[in-house]
Parts: sequence; structure tokens; C-alpha cells
Amino acid sequence: MKRGIAILLTGALCLGLLAGCGNKGNADSSSSKDSKEGEVLSMMLNGAASDAYVEGYQKLIDAFNESNEYGVTIKPEFVSNSDYKTKLTTMMASDSEPDIIFTWELGYLENFVDGEKIENLQKYLDEDQEWADSFNSGTLEQETYDGSVYGIPTAQCMATMYYNKGIFEKYGLSVPTTYDEYRKVCDTLLENGVTPVALASTADDAWLVSQYIQQLSDGIAGNELFEGIKAGTKSWNDDAMVQAAKLFQEEVDAGYFEKGFTGVSGSEAEALFQSGQAAMYFNGTWEISNLNNKDVCQVADDVSCFTMPPVDKVNANVSVGSLDNSFAVTKNCKNVDAAVALLKYWTNADNAAMLLYDYGRMPATKFDLDESKLSSLSKDAITCFNEQTALTPWFDRMNTDLGNEFNNSSIAIANGEDPQATLDNLQKYAEANE
Repeated sequence: MKRGIAILLTGALCLGLLAGCGNKGNADSSSSKDSKEGEVLSMMLNGAASDAYVEGYQKLIDAFNESNEYGVTIKPEFVSNSDYKTKLTTMMASDSEPDIIFTWELGYLENFVDGEKIENLQKYLDEDQEWADSFNSGTLEQETYDGSVYGIPTAQCMATMYYNKGIFEKYGLSVPTTYDEYRKVCDTLLENGVTPVALASTADDAWLVSQYIQQLSDGIAGNELFEGIKAGTKSWNDDAMVQAAKLFQEEVDAGYFEKGFTGVSGSEAEALFQSGQAAMYFNGTWEISNLNNKDVCQVADDVSCFTMPPVDKVNANVSVGSLDNSFAVTKNCKNVDAAVALLKYWTNADNAAMLLYDYGRMPATKFDLDESKLSSLSKDAITCFNEQTALTPWFDRMNTDLGNEFNNSSIAIANGEDPQATLDNLQKYAEANE
């Protein structure tokens, strides 16, 4: 069955997903043909061999290489999430960055724009209104600086709590709709010897811990807290953020997470859930392809998802989320027209649909949805998207420096440091670095 599904979010990020018909362009969508036959463009992407969606990205790149009118070859390099930022920063500092890069939005990309490292893509959108109109509302805005677009979003995402339906059924549990119900679910699982939640918490995965605390804060104070911290009208040690950190620490002390979780990596936490050793797994919608993959996920048929229920019910359906995948063209690019042609090809309706149906990548563009091609988990994730009223982007995307300090503070709280004192210190750091 084909139908339009719309996601309308307000507040931190306004989005529209899968509504109407989008761009049907192909690899020949750009008008210039100035490239040299056999030219190679380098591209660095965020992903590892263990990420099932990498196969889809490679498939798309291979198809573009075979069909594009420029005769260029895109040479991709996939770099793990934990290594990506360090590698790209090092390359930028030495002027050795690739032609095309994966990027996060907001303050992260802005750093490179301000450093004059990124090409302005506004003229390409102005020259192709159909392409510009194909993007969901609020997505291009996340990569717009001084009125011009510098990054092209290809996917959206949000924080998600995955759960094992079989384990929930075994112990008579229902998906929680309030924070108190969530705590009761975790307590029941503990009483039956089941690890409630798999959560990575190494230094490389600090953003997942801060994501958990940020999600709790969304449910305490709503979108206003995020917007206030972003604008400087609220502080990092706001009562709501301190309460969120204390609740998280209570959950740690209660044993809601796997034993020794502060030393558990992202792949190890995922494996616990995939093997049925944990009832829930807190991560994001980008994990759909891995959890759908029966070759690596033993419980694939039993996986569903829900959003973390709010502490205060008036803040229901405010979740951590933003863009999942974006690309920018660097000043090093040998052929900007060809690079933009790849981005048009990547975001056309056929390829956006392929990445959704086959790899669970939530698109940043609009097209007619064939619901019969969706996996059960993708349907559930889209339902979660539809229920949201606001998304709050990750703090390390809003402001790289302060966001990373928040990540580090979250790890300290996970390891038992006093939440109030830790967040007081974070606020002092923020004030000292204004």
C-alpha cells in the first residue's frame, strides 16, 4: 500500500518525513560537463564494516560511478564513529581533507564553514527548485549559515529505546508511557535476573550517556531547557538538568544497566541486546539496519522500539534527535559540480526509498511511501517519529566544545561523581569560555 506519512515537529527542529512526492532526479541532474574523464573524487563517510547500512551506501556510490555524466569516480573511505571527528579535524588542520565529507549539522559544520573549508551550495539549490523543495521542512535550515546552505542532509534520526518483545511478553510487561512505569519495568526485569538496559559508556561512547541524560531532561523541562542552554538564558546546572543527572545516577545505582557498563563499548552493548542478554537497548534510529539483520541479531524478529517516557507528562514526545546523515563539499574538491550531482543522486526519491526500505535510514526528503516494503521495526520507528512534537539536537552538535564537555561530565556522573558539583563545574567552564 502506498500512502503519505508526515512527521510534523515543532520547537528545536521542525521536520516533515515521507509526505508527498519528491525529486525523481538521477545522476545526470547537473548541467555542467566540465570534468575530466577518469577523475577521482575522495569521500569520507561515517560508518564501519559492522554497520549494515554501509552496504547500501556502497551500492549507491557504485551506481553513481557507473552512470554519472561527468565520468568521475567517487572513492569512499568509511571511518568509525569513534574515530571520525579526530581524523577529520586532523585532515582539516593539514589541508588534506577529502573532496566530500560526512558532517554533523549546526555548530559542528559551522566551525568548518567559519574556517572557509566548505563550499557554499546555495546556488545549486536556487538553480534546482525541485531539489530544494524535496527536503523535509527544517532540515536544510540546520546547515544554513548567514543565509546560505553548506551541507546536504540525507537522513534524519532520533534517540530510541529498543526492546525485546519476547522478554516483555514473558514477564507480562507493557511498553511504559510514564517514567514511573519505566522504572517499574526495569525493577521487574531485575527481580527476574534480566539486565534491563544495554548502554555503552566508554570514553568513545560518552555521547550515548549524555544522550540518556539529555533525554531525561527533555522529559522534565521540555524543549525550553535545550533552547535556553543554546541561547545562554539557561545554565548547564539548571535544576532540571541536575534532576535528570540525579535520576540517571539512581538508575545506575539500582543496576538498570549491564554490569560494568562504564567500561562497555558500543559494539559490546549492542551485542548484549542482539543476543537476548538485555531487555532494552538505548541508542538511535540509525541502528535499525543492524537490528533487522538476522545474521548478527539473534532476536531480530522480536525487536521493536519506543521513546523514553517523560518524567513530567506535559513534556511527552520531546526527544533527542536531529539530522542523521549529511554531506558537505570541501574547498579541496576538484569538481564541485560532480560532487553536487552525487548529492542530488543520493537524495532522489528512488535512492532515499532504497535506503529506507532496505537499511532503515529515515530520509530527509519527501516521497511516496510504499508501506508494504517497510520492515516491522522501521514502521515502529516511523510511528515514534510521528508522535513527536519537538526534537532537541545533541549538545555536541549545537556547540562542539561545550557539548563535548557535557559528554565528559555525563561519564563522570555515570562513574559516581556528584551531579550538582559536576554540572556546576560545567557551567563555570561555559562561562569562562564565552
